[in-house]
Amino acid sequence: MALPIVTRFLISLDENKFVGFLAFIFVWGVFGIFALQPARTPPPPTYKAVGALSLKTPPPVFTNTGDEVQQVGRRINRSILLAPRVLEKASQQLKVRTQEIVKIAEKLVITFPEEEEASIITFEYFDEEKPDFAQLVLLVFMDTMVEESRLLNTAQLTTKIDGLNARLKKVQGDLKKAEQALYTYISTDGSSLFAIQDGSLFSGITMSQEQQRQIQLALEDINGQINSLVQQLSLTPEQAFTSSALSADALIASLRTQILDIETQVDILSRDLRPAHPRMVELQQQKLSLEKLLQDRAKEVIGSDGLLADLPAEKIRQQSNLDPARQQLANTLVALKTRQEGLIQQLESIRLQEQELRQQYENFPEKQVEQARLIQQVESQTALYRTILAALVDAQAAEAETTSSLAIAQEAVVQTIEAPKSEKINPIILIGSGFVVGIIAAGGVIFLLATLDTRLHTSAEIKTLLSDQEVFLLGELPFVSNLNPKGEEVPILIESDSVDLSFYERLRSNIRRLSAEAPKIILVCSVSNEEGKSVTAYNLAIASAHAGKRTLLIEGDLRAPSLVNYFNLSVSKEAKIEPLRYYGDRSDCIRLVPEIENLYIVPSPGPQKRAAAIIESSELKILLEEAKRRFDLVIIDSPTLSNANDALLLEPLSDGILLVTRPGFSRTNLLNETMEQFKEAEIELLGAVINLSEISTPLKKLPIIEQATVSNEEITINT
Repeated sequence: MALPIVTRFLISLDENKFVGFLAFIFVWGVFGIFALQPARTPPPPTYKAVGALSLKTPPPVFTNTGDEVQQVGRRINRSILLAPRVLEKASQQLKVRTQEIVKIAEKLVITFPEEEEASIITFEYFDEEKPDFAQLVLLVFMDTMVEESRLLNTAQLTTKIDGLNARLKKVQGDLKKAEQALYTYISTDGSSLFAIQDGSLFSGITMSQEQQRQIQLALEDINGQINSLVQQLSLTPEQAFTSSALSADALIASLRTQILDIETQVDILSRDLRPAHPRMVELQQQKLSLEKLLQDRAKEVIGSDGLLADLPAEKIRQQSNLDPARQQLANTLVALKTRQEGLIQQLESIRLQEQELRQQYENFPEKQVEQARLIQQVESQTALYRTILAALVDAQAAEAETTSSLAIAQEAVVQTIEAPKSEKINPIILIGSGFVVGIIAAGGVIFLLATLDTRLHTSAEIKTLLSDQEVFLLGELPFVSNLNPKGEEVPILIESDSVDLSFYERLRSNIRRLSAEAPKIILVCSVSNEEGKSVTAYNLAIASAHAGKRTLLIEGDLRAPSLVNYFNLSVSKEAKIEPLRYYGDRSDCIRLVPEIENLYIVPSPGPQKRAAAIIESSELKILLEEAKRRFDLVIIDSPTLSNANDALLLEPLSDGILLVTRPGFSRTNLLNETMEQFKEAEIELLGAVINLSEISTPLKKLPIIEQATVSNEEITINT
């Protein structure tokens, strides 16, 4: 058995032999045309200008920048050599336009050294007419490239110097700011830092503490003296000050004496006179006047806020009656109190001064860190300034060392290149080669068409596809050809003793063995046209009837006319006009086939414009339910899936689908897509059959009414 690819090629050869013949004629004709061509005149010579540039060994340099510029200048590529400035200068020297110089530069062949140690760059320029112009082009370009290398090195150095100058100005400004910040800090906080560093601040804190101890000792001594005098005088320091001031005033002493005299007179006269006596009243009034004067004088002496300012005259007289000894003690008490207050004030001032010194001493680490930061900032800016300044001096010194990195190693010379003479090939060899190549080309075209053909040409290819999709192969069916009573050749098993009947009987038994409960309603469909779907349905029904099973064949393709003429039956015109009424009348739609026992058929009232509505009607559903009860097997011949979805509408009413395939007509993509859709929709697929397989006669086109296309009122039948 031939390989599938060989079979596909042979089938493609049979179908596309005309295309292959055209490819063969075309290729052979092209070779023949070349064979008849006369010998060509040899082309004129070409002039090639050759030159070379070398990467110069840099001269001794004494600056780092000069060495860097020389190293960078040796990195040459085509874009640098053919820079816009080079093209512009070359255009001026050659006196050509910009567009022409660009084309000349594109023709310039530049070869760079492959090894890093090599330093020769070669140039080639080809011209078919003017050798002098080719040499001039190369000379101009090489001289311009040498000058461009020098300008690039100089421009690179100039750019670096400009950048360093700009950077130096900025760094110089930052250095001045850092120095100014350090000077400002030293002028404000430097004295305190120096005081801490030389120890004077610590000495000041110690001296302040010593002064506080001495003042506290003096205060303790004064407090002791004050307490002793307070006990002796029974007066506070404030009271002592008041009594001393009153006792020292002469007017108060005079008034006090006068009041004492009046009191003496009153005491003497009170023995003989009554208090209401005019003299007694006069003396009392004088006494009151003097006491009033005494109070006023006391206010003048000690002030209105004094301790005795609001005391009665008697109390003032008692407080102002100090003897000289007690008055001296009172003055001493007042002096001690004044000294005590002065020492307390001095002690508080020294304590505040100590706190300030301690605060300065505590802030010393922060100030010291700040001073160190400012100093470090000044030092870093100074170092950066010196570094940039040194680089600037180095770059300025390198200007005298800058030269071109290229030099002319070989002047441009012109070479003449003679074109090789073409020898004409023997015409017989060309024609023979064309014959062979034409056959190969024709075979390639046919093989390409065979590869692009999606049809499954052999049963083996269909079996492989069904196996990949996990679909059961229920049987391979042969080509059927029988004669009807009229002597016409038909693909129907009309003869009961036909040798092909056994294949369909085997298919029927395979379907029954699929499960314990054999399917009773089988929907027969195919993906494409001319795959033998109707032939399979009719012959399977005939095989079932010959096996003694009451079998009903339903023509479910309502878009095509009925095929009952094979059984000498016909469909009434009323059935085509009222299809629902036709399916509702069981006695009218179910017909017995006269030539075949146990075979019944429901002819199609087609073609119908509203086939889907009839299929979804309750009349057809009731018909199928009743047929399932009455018959052993019901076979529905449905339209192809590529023409309509009627088969999918009939599928819920059936027990499963029998898919019909045919070598040479079934297509890989359509068949795969259909079976994938069945799996996704969970449609029960009983299996598949291969119709008109290689087990019988060669493939022939069946004279069956398989598919019918409806266009308005016109019916076209494929036969």
